[in-house]
Amino acid sequence: MGGLEAEEKKQILRKIISPEGRERLSRVKLVKPELVSQLEDYLVGLYLSGRIKKPLSETEIIKLLEMLSSKG
Repeated sequence: MGGLEAEEKKQILRKIISPEGRERLSRVKLVKPELVSQLEDYLVGLYLSGRIKKPLSETEIIKLLEMLSSKG
């Protein structure tokens, strides 16, 4: 994510992902860190463009992870 500091990115992610979703991402990150990094960048982009209005649930995070992993 080009111009964003790591701390800014973390704050945004804390705001837009539910605690359960963050827990899921931390578990997936142990196995597929590149997938989680890709998803985090995607989510921050959506947030910055105003397309995320509420924290994403664990179920929504799972769907997004599945979508991204099937692409690559």
